[in-house]
Amino acid sequence: MSMLNLMLRPRAMTNYQRAQFRNTYCGIDNNAKELVHRALVCCPRIQSWDLPDTSVCGQSPPTPYIVGGYEALPNEFPWTSLLLYKTDVPSLRDRRPPICAGSLITNRYVLTAAHCLEVNNFTVTEVRLGAHFISTSSDKTESEQKKGAPTHLDIKVSLSIKHEQYYPINGRYHYNDIALLRLESWVAYTTNIKPICISPDFELAYSSFENRSLKIAGWGSYGGPGYSSVLLSGTIIGMNMENCSSRFPSLGILDKDIQICAMGQHGTDTGRGDSGGPLMLSVGRDVHQFYYLAGITSYGGGPPYGSGPAIYTKTSSFFRWITDKIYETEKAAHKTNLITRY
Repeated sequence: MSMLNLMLRPRAMTNYQRAQFRNTYCGIDNNAKELVHRALVCCPRIQSWDLPDTSVCGQSPPTPYIVGGYEALPNEFPWTSLLLYKTDVPSLRDRRPPICAGSLITNRYVLTAAHCLEVNNFTVTEVRLGAHFISTSSDKTESEQKKGAPTHLDIKVSLSIKHEQYYPINGRYHYNDIALLRLESWVAYTTNIKPICISPDFELAYSSFENRSLKIAGWGSYGGPGYSSVLLSGTIIGMNMENCSSRFPSLGILDKDIQICAMGQHGTDTGRGDSGGPLMLSVGRDVHQFYYLAGITSYGGGPPYGSGPAIYTKTSSFFRWITDKIYETEKAAHKTNLITRY
């Protein structure tokens, strides 16, 4: 029952709903003729640390089920973000910067891999949202116009938050490989800019994703060197962690509590260039279908690990860390704004 219906039928309220109204009561309108119309109810303001629900997050237009690397449709994964780097080293300014991806999870936060923030001599300064093609121009290219790809949005990063217990081993293996990027300003959701869902239910929180069909997306090259100029996607399958560790020792020691192992059936893996990008699980069907962020691309899936699966940071294992960091950061920012204002 909506809030409006409850206001029109106050006797139908439950005790819990009455308590909700008491908490939203914010004054009296003395100009109202009838007593029932004098109570003012203020709707709570949506804060930037609120995680969106499935009425907003994880929404994607229906697409055919395709196994293997293929070009994603415009707006198919509107949360996929491209990290933009800058360097202060003059000799590196003409060099192509590294490519890392991320996932928009609220109107102000992007989730990515911690190792994407530890690129020698390069710093993440901006995030590109709503992109389909990799382009240095804010204008659409002729190819973009033909494809119907929307114009992207570049927005500055105000704060980078890396997991306190992130640690790499020999630059090859990454544990607790997760980080948050706070955007300089709030983002308005559009057709090509939407968040992905991260709030897990019980089943997803404890799932190993073994034999589950999962989606990947990024600008890495599938089956070849270099990077792709267009957003690519593919379907991969979750693997048993013990089998993954024993069959592919080059992936190092794996932790099933915080990592996911997955591999494509037809040579598709996440490859180079997709670090920090989303590992997605489709939940529901038809109009009730949405995407859940199962993992964050960490390492593997190509050289120097050999041909094989990739390892992903398991998002649900860090759900409390994500929500705590967002809340703490926004609370501190709100306090700073009050001090500055007064």
